Amino acid sequence: MNSKKTVFVSTAILALSLLVVVFAGYYMSKNKEDKHINQLKLYFIDSANSELVEEKREVDLESKEDLIRYAVEQLQKMPNTVGLKPAIPEALKINKIIIEDDNVKLDISSYYNEMSPQEQVLLRAALIKTLTELDFVYSVEFLIDGKPLAGYDGKAIGAITQEDILLDAKGNDVASTNVQTIKLYFADQNGEKLVLEEREIVVNPNVPLEKYVVEQLILGPERNDLEMTVPKETVIKDIKTKDGICYVDLSSDFQTKHWGGSAGETLTIYSIINSLTELPNIKKVQFLIEGEKQATFKGHYDFSIPFERDESLIAD
Repeated sequence: MNSKKTVFVSTAILALSLLVVVFAGYYMSKNKEDKHINQLKLYFIDSANSELVEEKREVDLESKEDLIRYAVEQLQKMPNTVGLKPAIPEALKINKIIIEDDNVKLDISSYYNEMSPQEQVLLRAALIKTLTELDFVYSVEFLIDGKPLAGYDGKAIGAITQEDILLDAKGNDVASTNVQTIKLYFADQNGEKLVLEEREIVVNPNVPLEKYVVEQLILGPERNDLEMTVPKETVIKDIKTKDGICYVDLSSDFQTKHWGGSAGETLTIYSIINSLTELPNIKKVQFLIEGEKQATFKGHYDFSIPFERDESLIAD
């Protein structure tokens, strides 16, 4: 083969090679575009239940619905990073996902109400931070078995944005806390009357305010001239309000550790009743011990029926 033919063949081979490279690059680029690769940021919970940790995933999904469902499903599974755990506990079910413009409504099961306040905060934060990383999601709204998630005042919390979520070093939702003034009634030093003590406390609107009221009563008065009315060993098993009646479920220590006496029983019972009925949504209080109605407290009061407020016991 002469030199001219050799040069021609070499040039042709080089040109063909360049074409192959160009077309291969185009094909790979086109194929990547067709796969609609999206990078997601998922937020899982550390083993200490104190903070959220990010994991990135690349997914071949295009539709908004598919991306949201994939993100939620991944938060229910074990993360890839050792030392992290799912953001959504296994017992909590996602009933429905509703997309309305740039807001996502998540209807979750009532197991949410059995979670601790910190667990609730981290769950909400993980879902909000994960979903609002999608450029078409601005806010997330929560429903519990079809009913809007409500704050302590019974009003729906509504849509929450990523800017609303601010976790401190302990995982507490700072943005969802505020200061409330509550009215508590403790016994006077003679054990004859109830005396009002107002107290400012930091509350989370997702925790019933009535729970804070009873917790503060258990802690006892801050004033030196007042006496405690509830045994310090008392544990709140559950507390909820329905149709104006607050159902207060306390541990058996509330009965067994009480000091007794007719006057002592009266001040204990009505310190709780009068304190709780300071809240606008509570008209009566029904006591439960370890989840059950009792015939009497210590022999002087019928515990099987709800109690109403008694202002005659309040000192002038």
